[in-house]
Amino acid sequence: MKKYILILTLAILSACKSGYHLTNRTANRIGVDSLAATSDPSLNSFLQPYRQKLDQTMNEVLATSTAPIEKKLPEGPLNDLLTDALLQQASQRYGKPIDCSHLNYGGIRDNLPKGAITTGSVFGVMPFDNQLVVLTLTGDMLRQFLNHFADGHGLVMGGVKITLHDKQVQSVTFTNGRTLQPNEIYTVALSDYIANGGDNTDFLKKAVKREDISYLIRDALIDYVRQRGKTGQPITPTTDGRISIE
Repeated sequence: MKKYILILTLAILSACKSGYHLTNRTANRIGVDSLAATSDPSLNSFLQPYRQKLDQTMNEVLATSTAPIEKKLPEGPLNDLLTDALLQQASQRYGKPIDCSHLNYGGIRDNLPKGAITTGSVFGVMPFDNQLVVLTLTGDMLRQFLNHFADGHGLVMGGVKITLHDKQVQSVTFTNGRTLQPNEIYTVALSDYIANGGDNTDFLKKAVKREDISYLIRDALIDYVRQRGKTGQPITPTTDGRISIE
């Protein structure tokens, strides 16, 4: 495979009072053939321990799956697995129960394979260093949040069962037994990307409370899958009907 390095030559002339300005630009393309280029033995030797450590970490088998675990809309096995994982791990790290969890559908970048699920597999699913945030929202704000993602973004939730009609929330029941009431408050575990206004969620900056947890969402998922693996039972992809459309 050839790569190219672009070298720019700039001709700079000085004006009397206005400083420097660009008067000419030329470019030369130099081909670099990675197949023909010789490797540097000393550099390879220096990098080898780091390469071995990285391979060992990324190839660690956390658990196994009986089939591919895939994301889908309005609901998929991967959606459910990841949000359940986030809700469980977030509640443990937070130190008290959390009402629900959310992941943005576009941030789930890959599926999990059948067979061995490695640390590298989870990195493929969640490659970004997003931090866990717990937001406290009123019922009205949570409904706005759910409607926002139901209307074209993809609603990926844990800890709730939601019925949609015309891309709007019709009913919400929490697995902890609560119902969605306008003036009550609820806690949501989600990524700092969304809490910071990503995917056009600037309204979340008016949350009743924001608590930043020093825990990468990817690490929460890795910890959860590793715990599942320690049970000795493979993961079987399932959905539970938490997102339904009338």
